[in-house]
Amino acid sequence: MALSYFLLCLLTLNLWVQDPPKNDPPPGVTIVKYKWQRIGAGPTLDASFKAESDSPNGSTSDPNAPAQASGISDRDTPSFMYSVEVKNEGNKSIKAILWDYLIIDGSSKEELGRHEFVSFEKVSRNSLKTLTVRSRVTPSRIVTVQDSPPAANLTVVERVMLKCIVYEDGTVWQQSPALEQSCEVLRKRAKN
Repeated sequence: MALSYFLLCLLTLNLWVQDPPKNDPPPGVTIVKYKWQRIGAGPTLDASFKAESDSPNGSTSDPNAPAQASGISDRDTPSFMYSVEVKNEGNKSIKAILWDYLIIDGSSKEELGRHEFVSFEKVSRNSLKTLTVRSRVTPSRIVTVQDSPPAANLTVVERVMLKCIVYEDGTVWQQSPALEQSCEVLRKRAKN
């Protein structure tokens, strides 16, 4: 009996670990497609593409300051473009979205990278919009060195998760109650 209980607990834990983060978008909003791509050095890009989480302390970096101890400047640092295409078939126009781009190991379900972005772009009712941001942070901070070259069965799962949506009328949808504070900050920022 104890062995059966132990196996049931082990199976439940195993299923819990394998479940990716919950992603239930609000009614009428669909994620159509998403991608990331390496796009080269940052300063040569359109300055309007800005990732919210690029700078941990909120300050902008000096393009002449070294990005690393090796003396590589921001000008030489590669950038990455993250995008998500959102379809809004809901009753209200969208004013702002807080979203995550996730990189997950397909076999172990371990999260290899998570990038949080804010997009202040209007997505009108019954429309499709591609939200795009630039970041200097690589898609995955974890590199596995188990096999060289990488095993053919290695799978990486990419996913976009909508966390908060601020509608044009000021109402807010949030993925979970734990996001209440982040969503309120987004709502206030979207007012301006």
